[in-house]
Amino acid sequence: MTARSAAPALRTRSRWRAHALSCLVGAAVLSAVLSAPALAANCPGTYDGRGRVAGLEPGGDLRLADGIVLRLAGLSLAGASGEPALRAALEEIALERDIEFATAGKDRYGRLVGIVRLSGHAATLQDELLARGIAAARPEKDVLGCMPAWLDRERPARDAKLGIWTELPLDARDIAAIRAREGRFTIVAGRVRSVGNGRRVDYLNFGPVWRQDMTGRLEKPARIALEAHGTTLAELAGRHVAMRGTVLEAGGPAFDIVWAEQIEWSGAATGTRQAGER
Repeated sequence: MTARSAAPALRTRSRWRAHALSCLVGAAVLSAVLSAPALAANCPGTYDGRGRVAGLEPGGDLRLADGIVLRLAGLSLAGASGEPALRAALEEIALERDIEFATAGKDRYGRLVGIVRLSGHAATLQDELLARGIAAARPEKDVLGCMPAWLDRERPARDAKLGIWTELPLDARDIAAIRAREGRFTIVAGRVRSVGNGRRVDYLNFGPVWRQDMTGRLEKPARIALEAHGTTLAELAGRHVAMRGTVLEAGGPAFDIVWAEQIEWSGAATGTRQAGER
């Protein structure tokens, strides 16, 4: 083949290579999009509220000079004994200071719920309290989109066992400690021993006897949300999982998992089985 006659073939092969590379890149991008966490909502970021913190209410709510009570969205002491530290930190950071807040609605008690920062500052009170280990991130309907950043913010304090993390997370095998926090939001961690499938509800079982051991309960919307975050319920079997929720009694202690943001998982699956119907 002459150089002249080879040129079209080379150009054709080049076009096919470029096309193949384009397809591979496109597939990689699609895979990344499909496997990336799908946020259920945006994180509120319009700080159009203004006020001055005149006092602190029990539980760390801010009482503004105009009488409004403002709850810090997405935070909880998670049942740990950290309220004195929370109050001290808020007195230091926010008391008698002007603030801006992005509103995330009102709660059932009529309190305004918001993401709060000092006027002229970029970091929020949520950021500061999480970084100090004074509070844990709590998934809530209108701030689910904030959870990835808040989990990153709390992780160093959690890893270093600062503040409330000296008590948390509770070991999923410590049934007495979990039951002691019934009716309260907390964090429980352990290896998922099996996954159970019921008619309406699926289960993450942390022990061999689901009627007495710790369980996470997921109805269909939660399963769909979990899959949108890149995993299936079955894939959690054998993994180390941390769950955030309100402790309820269901034979053994349990969480109702409403949002995928209530679950964190890590590690490879080990020594597990798929449970049958319950």
